[in-house]
Amino acid sequence: MWSPPCARWPRPAPGEAVNAAVTRFDTGDHEALDALAGSLSVLPRDCLPASRDRLEAYWKRSVLAAAGGAPAVRVETGGGVTGLAVYRHLDWDTDVLGIPAGRVSVAAVGGGPARERRIAARALAARMVETAREMGDVHVSVRLDAREPPVIQGFEGAGFETVDAILTLIRDLDREGLDPVEEGAARDAVEADIPALRSLAASGFVYDRFHNDPTLGAGAADALHAAWVENAVRGNTGCGVLVAESGGAPAGFFILGEDSAARDTLGFGVGTLVLITVGAAYRRRGLAHVLSVASARRLHDRGNRFVEVGTQLANVPASAVYLASGFRLASTGVSLRWAAAGGEGSA
Repeated sequence: MWSPPCARWPRPAPGEAVNAAVTRFDTGDHEALDALAGSLSVLPRDCLPASRDRLEAYWKRSVLAAAGGAPAVRVETGGGVTGLAVYRHLDWDTDVLGIPAGRVSVAAVGGGPARERRIAARALAARMVETAREMGDVHVSVRLDAREPPVIQGFEGAGFETVDAILTLIRDLDREGLDPVEEGAARDAVEADIPALRSLAASGFVYDRFHNDPTLGAGAADALHAAWVENAVRGNTGCGVLVAESGGAPAGFFILGEDSAARDTLGFGVGTLVLITVGAAYRRRGLAHVLSVASARRLHDRGNRFVEVGTQLANVPASAVYLASGFRLASTGVSLRWAAAGGEGSA
C-alpha cells in the first residue's frame, strides 16, 4: 500500500514559523473531507444554479472517485489551512505521447490567508512531483481555477509551468432555444471516417496545451489529437462524434461527452462539447456553427439541461463562434505542467 512520509514543505524563510505537514489521505475520513469542502471558496460547477450543499456533494463525489486506488494526500499548514491532492498515472497519454505521464486529478486548498494557501498548494504540488518520480512519470499536468491565484502560485513554486488558459462557456438548453440546423447537416461518425478524421485532427489544432508544451513537440501533440478522435469514434471515450461534410467528405467533427456525476448530485444533466476542428479548406463557411448547434441539440436530446464547451484563451475565433451560438462565459482555468529535466521535444 502506497503511503507517503510525513513531510514539511517548503522551508520557511528566516524568521517565519509557517510550515505544512503532508500526510496520506484516507478516503474513509469523511469528517476531514466535509470540513475541507465547507472551507472551499471555489467549487467546480459553481456557475450553475445548484445549492452549496449540492456543489459540495458533487465535489466530494469527484474526489472519492478520483482517489479510489490512487495516491492521495492532505496538507495542513501551521495556520490551519488544509488541502487535498490526488495523483493518477495516465496509461493512454503515456502510450500516445511516448513518455510516462500523469495528472493531478484533484487539487484543492481551503480558505485562509493567501500566503498560507500558497504554502499549502506548494506542499501539495511538491508531493505530487515526488509521487510522479516514484511512479516513473516525467510529465505531469493539472488544471486549476483561474480564481485561485495562491494555488496557481503554489504549483508554480514547485516547478509547474503554465501551458494553457481555458475559457468555459455554457448554455441552458431548457430555457434557451437552439438555432435550426438543416436536416443532415451533421451526422454520426462511423469507422470508415476514421482516416479522414485523424487527418483533420492531426492538422487542426495549434492553441492547446499540448502544442504549447516545449517538452512534447508538435508531432506528439498532433498524434495525440489524431488518436483522440479515433478513440472517440470507436466508443472508448465520450458519448459520440458528429461530422459535418463538404462535397461528400468529412470536413469537421465534434467529440461529445457527458458528466455522469452531475445528474445525481446537482439535479440536472451536463453535456460537454469536448473537441472540435474544421479543416482549413472548409473554414469560414459556417460549419463550426452547424457542428456546435447540432452537438448541443444531440446532448439536450440525451437529457442534459446544460451544455458546456471549453476553448483556449488565445483562440478568439472559436470564442466568437460559441458566443454567436448562444453560449455565455461561465468560468476560466489555467493548465500547468511539470516535466522532469531532459530537454525539449522536437518540432
